[in-house]
Amino acid sequence: MSNEITQVKGCEFTTDELQQFHHYYKYDWAAAGLGSAPVSERIDHFVQTVDPAINSNRLQEWLRTMGIVDESEKSEQARLYERFEQFDFAAAVGFNQMLANVYATDDVSKHGVGERMDQAKAQYYSDNVEPLVYSEYKEYKEVNAPKPVCPYQDLWDLKGADKESADTDKFANVRSIDIAQLLDPDNMDVLTVGAINRFIDAAKSAYSQKYFAVAVVNSRCNGPEPVFLPALSSSGDYSETLKAAMRLQIELRNLNKTKPLVFFANGVVDTSTLGILMSTVDIVTSEMFCVSIGSVSQSSQKYPLTALYDWAHLSSHQTNVAKGTAEYILCSPDLVLRSAEWSTLGLGIGFVSHRKFASGMEQILLAASCPPPHTRDALRKACAVESVYSGPSKINVWEQEISKYFAPLADGKTVLELADELRAVKAPWADKYVGFASTAESNNVAKARVAGMQRVRGLEYSQALALELSAAIAWAAGTTEASKLFSRNIPSLSDLLSENTRATPEPQGSGALQNEVAGECPFAKMYRKNPDRFKHVNLGSIADHHSLNL
Repeated sequence: MSNEITQVKGCEFTTDELQQFHHYYKYDWAAAGLGSAPVSERIDHFVQTVDPAINSNRLQEWLRTMGIVDESEKSEQARLYERFEQFDFAAAVGFNQMLANVYATDDVSKHGVGERMDQAKAQYYSDNVEPLVYSEYKEYKEVNAPKPVCPYQDLWDLKGADKESADTDKFANVRSIDIAQLLDPDNMDVLTVGAINRFIDAAKSAYSQKYFAVAVVNSRCNGPEPVFLPALSSSGDYSETLKAAMRLQIELRNLNKTKPLVFFANGVVDTSTLGILMSTVDIVTSEMFCVSIGSVSQSSQKYPLTALYDWAHLSSHQTNVAKGTAEYILCSPDLVLRSAEWSTLGLGIGFVSHRKFASGMEQILLAASCPPPHTRDALRKACAVESVYSGPSKINVWEQEISKYFAPLADGKTVLELADELRAVKAPWADKYVGFASTAESNNVAKARVAGMQRVRGLEYSQALALELSAAIAWAAGTTEASKLFSRNIPSLSDLLSENTRATPEPQGSGALQNEVAGECPFAKMYRKNPDRFKHVNLGSIADHHSLNL
């Protein structure tokens, strides 16, 4: 049997040679004082002091197939193309004006977008830096492309995997809001009122016309368990924290109406801050993203009533989500939502692996630098290009059970009846799920969530926010019975937020009124301003009128 291994045509080395070359490739050049030495000097050192039996010519041939050549061997053409590839287009003045053409078509394949991006870069570079012909560059890259030493090498693209953090500052037309910089220095694990107010101020600054998009990031998302959005602080007057969080949520939704708002959620999100995250659907996640939303979790029992309007209308806004899915999620005792579930629910627009998150973020932010009116379209197409499969969802496999047992909760079935039905099923999944009723605390969480969704489905968005906030304040004060939380008259949202309300500036040209609520339809706005004017109108006939949140 031949000992010659042929991985790819044109790349043939014996087993012994590959072992020798691997030894050379893994050699500690820094320890030998050759960390920045040219390839020829490294080869001479290796042959003379490490492995005299190695064939230096064959080694050099193998290095060329890997794209590793000595600087002295590079032609002037190769140096030109290196300068082109190392040029920082993100910081180049005027390059973003060319991005609309890159994302103008429906082709969002990585190859298609990559080729159009290279063409735009070549044109800009040739016009503004030094002459470069794209067709010649493309031909050169095809001829000199490194030959893979494994037939499956193309299945794992590690380009960009070594980038630890994204440089968000170089994107002058994107307002980057770093959560890590907003947190209190002596209390980095929670969102205090002060941190939330700084978040609001940062959002207000993003209305400036020089910003085409807004990106929310967290530079502290590192380590084995990174946190993207920490819990709301419970110290002091918790009601003030809840009000501040609601103001921030409204501010972000108003902002999202004027320009794209994207969250790069590369870490844990606490249940209490879900309403902030769900201010937009332009959310990019990684495998580090998760939300422990189960009714037995400590955060859920402290602040269970968050983003009720969004959960209540999940199935109506997302056609591929079965009715009852929100009830299944919010009643579950220990469910943890990860990227796969988040994508399945239609709550995000992309998944980028943690190893490549920084480089992927920069590509998306570059697209977000595209001037209006193409900004949102370019951003979403860039997300599609950078995204990969996030894995199977834990929710899809239960669609039949969701439709049978949980969908009726939306039509009036009680949580107590659900628990009785699940006990009668006598199946392992049902026995585990009914754990939400094992303690009074988790049972109250499930009851409050279901009752809250039932109530807000008949409300306009601003009324739903007012009900959610008033119920959350009551819950924090010790009222946990669903009948008491949602039986009261709905207070005015502006009255709830009136104390120390931080007014939102009018987006230029939008004519927005102070205290206006994002997603509010014109009829609901008139009704909120003067309810007596509409006494003759049958409100029940328009109960299903809901505004979509972009």
